[in-house]
Amino acid sequence: MKRSHRSLPAMLVAAVLVTAGCSGILPQPAKAGAAIATSTVQRGSLVATVNAAGNITAHQQVGLNFGQSGTVAKVLVEVGDRVKLGQVLAQLDTRDLALQVQNAETDLRTTQAKLAQARNPITAQDISSARAKADAAQANYNKLAAGATQADIAAAQAAVASAQAAYDAAVKSAGTTGSQLQSSAAAFEKAQVALQQAQAAYDKVATRPDVASSSPAATLQSATIDFNQAKANYQSLAATSGSDASSKVQQAQSQLQQARASLAKLKNQVTQDDLTVSQAQVAQAKNDLDKLLAGPDANALDIAQNAVSQAEIAVKQAQLKQDQARILAPFDGVVTTVSIVPGQSASSSATGVIQLADLDRLETIVNMAEVDVGRIQAGQEVELTLDALPDVTLQGKVVLVAPAGVQSQGVVNYPVTIALTEPPQSVKTGMTANFNIIVDHRDDVLTVPNRAVRTQGRQKLVTVLFEGTQIQAPVSTGMSSDTLTGIVGGLKEGDTVVLATTTTRSPIAGGGPGGFGGPPVIVGGGR
Repeated sequence: MKRSHRSLPAMLVAAVLVTAGCSGILPQPAKAGAAIATSTVQRGSLVATVNAAGNITAHQQVGLNFGQSGTVAKVLVEVGDRVKLGQVLAQLDTRDLALQVQNAETDLRTTQAKLAQARNPITAQDISSARAKADAAQANYNKLAAGATQADIAAAQAAVASAQAAYDAAVKSAGTTGSQLQSSAAAFEKAQVALQQAQAAYDKVATRPDVASSSPAATLQSATIDFNQAKANYQSLAATSGSDASSKVQQAQSQLQQARASLAKLKNQVTQDDLTVSQAQVAQAKNDLDKLLAGPDANALDIAQNAVSQAEIAVKQAQLKQDQARILAPFDGVVTTVSIVPGQSASSSATGVIQLADLDRLETIVNMAEVDVGRIQAGQEVELTLDALPDVTLQGKVVLVAPAGVQSQGVVNYPVTIALTEPPQSVKTGMTANFNIIVDHRDDVLTVPNRAVRTQGRQKLVTVLFEGTQIQAPVSTGMSSDTLTGIVGGLKEGDTVVLATTTTRSPIAGGGPGGFGGPPVIVGGGR
């Protein structure tokens, strides 16, 4: 049967005492009647935390306002309403703004139509008409340049002779005194020729701005008067010879006049001015045709396109003004403040007429000292309690550690953002919270209270209690929490350690750091 350590033979106890003495640590018996605080070495979990405090805030909260001034027409929410992203919360009177949008859209359509016309300015009919004008101008020039042929002139002269003979016969048969009627007819014919020549001279300068005061205009006026007088005299004489005879004379004379006019036209020499004018008409007609065939002008297209772009900008500006007359929710949240009513004048310089907060995602930002921030990183779990709800422990998580510190009065702090995990509705923004950030966690480790461990030089020591005797033992420690220290070596589960008090008496120990002759033999255990 295995024996308990508590019934060790006296020889073994003596050996332990001798070993302890050689190592510089002398066991000390507990003072009779003295109250000694002890704890048992236990195996369990160890959690290291960093503490902080701060106030609860919403993940997003913003004061909203109209983008321009106007009269409030509608307020569509109340305090406590839950709203969605893009929801209209309030609106100004937009009747004038709607008209501005319509006007800008009308201008845009007009400029777009002009651009389309500039891109497609002609039709097949336009081209056909321009080509016909160019051909006619060229034919007219060719005719002027070629002049009349000898055959044309001979035929015209024969026509004049024939018309003259017919006229003479008509006058003779009328029974009128031949000399009077012939004299009147000759004067009439002479006046008609003079009028034609005056008209031709006037046509050549008709486009001049001073034509009314020119010599051709005066000559034309005089020739017209003479022609009308000669015509009246002739018609009067012809009337006295009888209506039938008079009609024949007048008809014969008209034919004679036409024949003579045709002959005069053929004999009339074309001047250089006539050719220059006709040539200019040909060039203009061909240039017009070439423009149509070449298509739209690049410069005209640029101007039309720029007009469309400016009109599009004007539409967007009008629409933007209309949009700025509304307050839209920038995110899902809860309305926390409404400070406007319908009919009220609103200014774009006002601050936060509607307050919105995302109360589904609560968080806090705490300032951590530079000695602690190195142990904190995103993703670490956080336990927190609220002053307003002391019996409730909430969970959270570190979501952001600021990459740069903020210096205030010579002290550098680092903002750390902690998000609450599924907080209950009883948690409100502004509440004060105490945070325990879990920076390390170990399971299945030996632990002793922090009060059991003390430092001597570079060595960690604990006092082990065995059968009323206190023995100092060096230990290797690991991580520690606010209350416990992890033991890596030097103790085993079940050992009893003495806890330090405010009036502890230092045990007798020999030597300084590293002065032990080897690890002490721990008497106890076997539990």
